[in-house]
Amino acid sequence: MKKIITFSLLLTSFAAVFNSCRKEDNVKLPDLIQAPLPLITKDPGGDDVISGQDPDNFTGKFVVDMYFPNDIKPQKADAVVIKNGNKTVVKTIQADVTTFPTTVEVTGAQLATLFGAPIVAGDNFQIGVDLTMANGLKFEAFPVTGNAYASGTAAQPGSSTVITYVAVCEFDNASFNGNYVVQQDDWADFAVGDLVEVKPGAGDNEISVLAYPSPAFGTNRKPMILTVNPTTFDVTISEQVIGDYFGAGPGATARGTGTVNPCGDNISLLVTIKIDGTDYEDNVLILARQ
Repeated sequence: MKKIITFSLLLTSFAAVFNSCRKEDNVKLPDLIQAPLPLITKDPGGDDVISGQDPDNFTGKFVVDMYFPNDIKPQKADAVVIKNGNKTVVKTIQADVTTFPTTVEVTGAQLATLFGAPIVAGDNFQIGVDLTMANGLKFEAFPVTGNAYASGTAAQPGSSTVITYVAVCEFDNASFNGNYVVQQDDWADFAVGDLVEVKPGAGDNEISVLAYPSPAFGTNRKPMILTVNPTTFDVTISEQVIGDYFGAGPGATARGTGTVNPCGDNISLLVTIKIDGTDYEDNVLILARQ
């Protein structure tokens, strides 16, 4: 009997709460507003990523649509973009879209102009849609505070309110070609600021570095061949003859490790040089594109 009385009291309390939570009894409850849900997707006819080596050659295509095609439509939609997550600077790619679906094009040169700076590897651009309703009410894709959409929106099948283009570099040894400036040389055959000739090697993953100048290695000087892992960008220098070191016996060799920037901007090596059977270990050689 005691349990029955307890449950009865709880039910009475819940009933009282529900009866008191009517809209007309609480003027602070806002009116519900029906709004459309945008759907923005990449068009496979455009580039999926931005090349860090040649960002101006990027052309992306995306489709602006509504997730519920038969739902209420906005007065217009504006395709907008932010760079590197900065919501305080929102730029418009295309304004006044009124037909859905609509395909919009964006280029690397356009993005660089919009944000007033060249695109570099690692930059990312998020594209969304600002919606303006018939009554002038505006829903922003990237509000400075809070989120544009409820947390469950992204969980809906096929939902996509934002797309992202990232500037990335894929390793291409053709990007390593020309003079590089010495930043550091522990072996001290180079001074900081000296130029080193770098060019693609014979293999797809090889780079040729004419590492040490005359007269230190004489007229028999040979380039170091770097083998690059195209996924991790780690360098292996298999032991190889790089010349006849001045005042020593012939056949000085080099071996080592390192890393490269896949865009071709930097080479950082840790080299062991062997002369007359003696290892001179862990000489740092850092080069940057001129």
